[in-house]
Amino acid sequence: MTLREKLNGFLRLPDRFFGIPEPEDHVDPDVGVLGVPYDLTSGYAPGCRFGPDAIRRATTAVRSHSQPPVVRESRYVRRPLLTESLALEDIGDLEVDLRLPEAAMYDISDAVYRLAPHESHLLFLGGDHFITYPLLKGLTRGRPGVYGLVWFDAHADFYADYGGYKLSHATSLRRIVTDGIVSRNNIIAHDLRAALHDQVEELFEEKEPVVRDLDSFRESVQELAQRVDYIYVTVDLDVLRPEVVPGVSHPESGGLTPEELFKFLRACFETGSVRYADVVELNPLIDHSGLAAITARDVVKEILAGFALQKTL
Repeated sequence: MTLREKLNGFLRLPDRFFGIPEPEDHVDPDVGVLGVPYDLTSGYAPGCRFGPDAIRRATTAVRSHSQPPVVRESRYVRRPLLTESLALEDIGDLEVDLRLPEAAMYDISDAVYRLAPHESHLLFLGGDHFITYPLLKGLTRGRPGVYGLVWFDAHADFYADYGGYKLSHATSLRRIVTDGIVSRNNIIAHDLRAALHDQVEELFEEKEPVVRDLDSFRESVQELAQRVDYIYVTVDLDVLRPEVVPGVSHPESGGLTPEELFKFLRACFETGSVRYADVVELNPLIDHSGLAAITARDVVKEILAGFALQKTL
């Protein structure tokens, strides 16, 4: 018995995501978590580069348990503890916070290119929404295939340029499409309530542009899973109501409640096809109450619960 084990019950638990154990040596974890603390392209309120650290502090074992979020259903469903259903490795943060966008794009892309061949699912913590573009760019190189994208955001981020810059949090989806990383037909968006109409019409062309209710979303994401190899889910926290997440860089009136978002996320993972996910736009510099970090923590927990669910499908 080690000295630490002799003091079990007297010491703080190690700081790790919800107390989820790490894998055995030389075994890929079920989920790897990578911080991408980048916000140099943020056009309104910089500070998202501190997001990964804030989420970590909210998710440590001393601040939160590993029980997945409970949402109101017609019947009670017991969901297993994350400590019993996952092995998780916190990979750390990329050192990109002060890189110019062009350099950051290559660094982020190359980093995940190295991770993609591993069997682990990956969760990325931002950072502003620019990071989704280089993340997908690297993943599709490292693990080729047909990718689908589920885009939770108040905005389309489909500007051709933003303030004269083609690499921006507001141009990321445009870059993903024009680079051929994900086809327009393989993108599902919710809820784009603050998106410019011209951008939405151009992005989705003849398709129904935005999925508004859970039933039609579930049907759309199941159809998406049938025609792609991997699904990437990106959650911009401004898809939620600003009174719930006051600490985001680009808040917009209206939006989802956390419980509604959890149901949408669960519908994604019920397909069994979600390989990667990110949570972006938490801005601790304006999250004075810490409420946004707590909400981000629970979004992360729901995503991890989704990865655990996929192990049973």
